[in-house]
Amino acid sequence: MPETIRIGLLDTDEDVRFGRKLLFTSLPNAEVVFDSDGASSDLEPIQDSLIDVLVIDQKLAAGPGVDFYSSLRKLTGIKQAPPAILTASFNQPSLMLEALEAGILDVVAIEQGAKALVDAVTRAGSAANSHNLAELNRMLSSQPRVRAIDLNFVSLVDQLPEKLASNLRRLKTIWQKADMTKLESYDLNSLKELVARLPVANASELVLALNRSGLLDE
Repeated sequence: MPETIRIGLLDTDEDVRFGRKLLFTSLPNAEVVFDSDGASSDLEPIQDSLIDVLVIDQKLAAGPGVDFYSSLRKLTGIKQAPPAILTASFNQPSLMLEALEAGILDVVAIEQGAKALVDAVTRAGSAANSHNLAELNRMLSSQPRVRAIDLNFVSLVDQLPEKLASNLRRLKTIWQKADMTKLESYDLNSLKELVARLPVANASELVLALNRSGLLDE
């Protein structure tokens, strides 16, 4: 974790950005280095800024925050984009799933308060996982099943060396058994080498990409 977390703020509401600036600059280990309303013209400046964590509202000048982050990743590369936290008016399971699938680490609803946002940014700054395997399983179980097979992703998985393929088989076995105790105790950090090898930014995105392509099925 960096000594000081450099934060970028994107929100169409100037008052919200000002309030969040005050919140983060009051912390001993955070500073706001970029803030804007999230217009399309912000993409390149963000790429050129030294940002450790982006806090993105779902309503931006350019459109939905999830779409903005996807555009940023296309510009920078999946692994080069700064980790992001999405803020939203309400806690919606469908939005959480959409955000995680786009590589965003977590969604914080306004009703959760300032502490939840600070905690989420701190986790993002330290590269900690925001959700465990059981939570990801419950999210997917609560939403309509979607299959969107990415043939390039599947091909890369097929080409994994045996050590990583073995890690994936263990994940698949635990996932299929759907034992919540084992899902909760599963260490997502054990997927770091898989994350490094595949076109995903974090463990949650990896699990959801595997599921979406049918690679966790029986």
